[in-house]
Amino acid sequence: MSWQDYAVAASALAALLALVVWRARVVAFARDFTGFMVDVRGEVTKITWPTSDDLRKATLVILGFVILVSLIIGAMDVILQLLLVRLPSGR
Repeated sequence: MSWQDYAVAASALAALLALVVWRARVVAFARDFTGFMVDVRGEVTKITWPTSDDLRKATLVILGFVILVSLIIGAMDVILQLLLVRLPSGR
């Protein structure tokens, strides 16, 4: 046998070994992924969705809070601009 025959045999053996290892990893991944999806389905069944009325109330509270914070930040901007820019410059 020549060295080319040994190289072909070694390559074929390496490819077969890689295929076995790859198949084992794919099977393990599929098993883990299936278990994950079963767990996800179980968790999704526990979700309680808000009613339309609850959602509307929560949205109004959030909008009110955003408006309040924007008014506070705007007032702070005006006050700080007056104190730090206009008064020292004499305008």
